[in-house]
Amino acid sequence: MVSTSGFMIGVIGGILDFASATSLLLGGSGQENPMARAITPNPAWVLGLYILGTLVIISTVLSVMSMGFRFSRPFAILMIVYGIVMIGSGWLMITGKMQGTELLLYGYGMVILGGLMIVNGSSMARVPLNV
Repeated sequence: MVSTSGFMIGVIGGILDFASATSLLLGGSGQENPMARAITPNPAWVLGLYILGTLVIISTVLSVMSMGFRFSRPFAILMIVYGIVMIGSGWLMITGKMQGTELLLYGYGMVILGGLMIVNGSSMARVPLNV
């Protein structure tokens, strides 16, 4: 079953991953809390967010194609896994492990979208395929 909401959640989640990684790469907004210690972005963290965004968007596009009809349960499981990873990444941004005030907004967005991905993936896994 192709879910329009799942498609939108996946695309927005991938874009949010790209935006977060780009913000980390550029060093945040420059309006940091003077009490917070400046942490330079880890290149592996930035690369991981870019890879996550790419995988989320590719998986989302494939899930609405014929491949998504044949293998709906693996795509549902992937969406749940991506949601868990996005919640973890967002939590690290919210708790101040990365610099920049705009990362706080991206962190909240990633936690919300990660939760929506888990809910949508769970509902996709429960719906029987009628093709």
